[in-house]
Amino acid sequence: MNVPPDRDSVNLAATDLNLLVSLLALLEEQSVTRAADRMGLSQPAMSHALRRIRRLLGDDVLVRDGNRSVLTPKARSLLGPLRAILSRTATLLGGEAFDPATSSRTVTVAASASIIYGMGPLISDVLERQAPHMRLRMIATNDHSDAIFTEERADVLLLAQGYDTPHERERVFGDDWVVIGGTPELGDDTVIELLGRWPHVVLDGPQVPRPYQELRSRGIDVDVQIRLSDYLLIPQFVSGRERLALHRRSVMKKMVIGRELVVVDFPFPIIDLAVDMVRNPWLDDPEYWGWLRDVLVEAGHMN
Repeated sequence: MNVPPDRDSVNLAATDLNLLVSLLALLEEQSVTRAADRMGLSQPAMSHALRRIRRLLGDDVLVRDGNRSVLTPKARSLLGPLRAILSRTATLLGGEAFDPATSSRTVTVAASASIIYGMGPLISDVLERQAPHMRLRMIATNDHSDAIFTEERADVLLLAQGYDTPHERERVFGDDWVVIGGTPELGDDTVIELLGRWPHVVLDGPQVPRPYQELRSRGIDVDVQIRLSDYLLIPQFVSGRERLALHRRSVMKKMVIGRELVVVDFPFPIIDLAVDMVRNPWLDDPEYWGWLRDVLVEAGHMN
């Protein structure tokens, strides 16, 4: 059984800190062979480094799961902090300060598909103007756990109000709910009646969206006819049909062109659909984050 070392007993002067670079390669590649290729080492040399890392950490780090290797829980928890430490060390040793005009860095943004639908092109436009050599990577996800930062390496998560996070958040833009229907019968004067009469297309998820909770509290029974796994698919099943759905106003402003869709306000007061930015808590680069924050705020004002 591996016994975790006593933190107070770890002697940094007697520790080969080069093992941290090998450890990051192992954590990110989750393979001794791929980590060895990345480091320019032989596989026996990387296997030897892994044995030393296991003794240092008192943890197996990589374990077999069928025909693949997976990280132990402790190893997974080290991903974010280790990236931050090595990034800070590189800067300390003379790494160039971030400059968006010359950087070739990749910006990684995670968000739901509907938020990316509205915000993605705007972020891309700001990047193209301010940072012509940089690249944009967008991850469509409903995962709000730290894995989006540690495993997917997102710089920032765009998170709708109503979803919890243990990390600090800052408003990017406001949004609200609208009712969409597929025929002209839907209007401001008929919406309350039709909400209880026409069948609905909804997102298939564990949570009941806030507007449906509001309808239920007002005694409006909803007939759910179709459940879909992605908000962006919903309008396709409403267009041209006597069906209703609830959606983001910002998305529908971009989607109604060329579709048989009617959009009206949600008829009752309700908390809006504001979107916040959540910084990767292990992103230890103040200049880069300050710039990226401003990019997101600018794109949010354009949304």
